[in-house]
Amino acid sequence: MGDEDFIQGLQAAVKREVIERYLRERRILEEEINLVLEAASAWHGAVAAWEYLRQRLSAALVSPAAARRFFAAAGLGPEPDPPPRPLPRFPRPPGLTLQQRYRRLVAELFAQVVAGRKELAAERDQVAALMNEVNQDIRTFEANHDLMSISAYLRSLDPVELQRRKILGVNFTAAETAQSAAALSFRPIDPQRLLMGYLAPAPESPELPPQALEVLRQVCRRHPRRVRALWSRP
Repeated sequence: MGDEDFIQGLQAAVKREVIERYLRERRILEEEINLVLEAASAWHGAVAAWEYLRQRLSAALVSPAAARRFFAAAGLGPEPDPPPRPLPRFPRPPGLTLQQRYRRLVAELFAQVVAGRKELAAERDQVAALMNEVNQDIRTFEANHDLMSISAYLRSLDPVELQRRKILGVNFTAAETAQSAAALSFRPIDPQRLLMGYLAPAPESPELPPQALEVLRQVCRRHPRRVRALWSRP
């Protein structure tokens, strides 16, 4: 084997090693990106479950007007849209009076909403941290690989392209090479793609504020039959 053949063989071996390393790291990145997308999807599922808790709380306030007043007084933001189907009745809370039972019911639902909001915020922070970590891996991947050279090498192995070169006697254009290199690269994940922006607010404390308690007293006084119907049997 001559020196020229030896050098060509060595260059081919180096190129194969570069391609194999690129493919290994690409597979790892694809798995990491899928983990981010799966985590974001799970978060959206948790948001849907939390919205159901808000709907249950709104339904327990027996009227849209009372729900608006309560949500504003309790720092919960705008009341949610009505559920697509009627919510099931609630278990009858303990208490000596209708107002005590009603207050216990709403207080429990309110505490669930507040706790769920905190969990969602923590989960969103975890997804954001994972996304930032993967985006850093993508930037490192882009910096460590000469994608233009890898693209040119892979295209040089394509039988169709080799035939074109032989017949037409042309090389790859700059646009073709750039397009091929772009297909081999990754772009950092755009946070907007995950749709993890707005969450309805909730207070830090699970205790009902005085303004919200006053709304409950008014509801009990004005709509006692509708309050009893929340946990009565059909």
